[in-house]
Amino acid sequence: MVGTFVSCKKDEKLAIANPTQIDLYFPLSDFLQKSIEKLEFAEVVKEIHFNDDTEIVDFSLDSLTWRQELDFFFQSDINKAALATSYETKEEAGLLIHQLKPNEKGNIKSIKVRKQSGKVVSITILSVISNMFYNSTVEGMITLDDNEEVSSYEMSGDQKVWFLSGTKLHVEGKVK
Repeated sequence: MVGTFVSCKKDEKLAIANPTQIDLYFPLSDFLQKSIEKLEFAEVVKEIHFNDDTEIVDFSLDSLTWRQELDFFFQSDINKAALATSYETKEEAGLLIHQLKPNEKGNIKSIKVRKQSGKVVSITILSVISNMFYNSTVEGMITLDDNEEVSSYEMSGDQKVWFLSGTKLHVEGKVK
């Protein structure tokens, strides 16, 4: 009976909160969540180029809207158990790179985190989806200030569906 009680205690310590999440790569979602919490109701000027059309909007964002605005970056987090061996990690002077290994499947081809004086100053992500009927390439970059708060973000992308003409999109947002 004592052995059973002791083994239950050990099992409790081994419980995993979310077995699909890992902590192997840069913690992109957690990092961004902390950064946007500091920007509650910050004003943003956003310039949108869609093919030949341009629109400029000025608005304020709460933390939920920030999360939606930066959804591409949140969705690019590669800390998933299924991707645990899919990326090579290199560290160079002030640069952390997670690169998809050859012959591995995944839409996120690379994540580059640039640091200065130990603080993140930019995050660049390349996403490519390609098959017989559809091609999409999106490159996104977030620039951060000295407090690791988002100061600007940018996304550029091309999409082409097999039988339709291609689309080009470029979005640039700057925090006031």
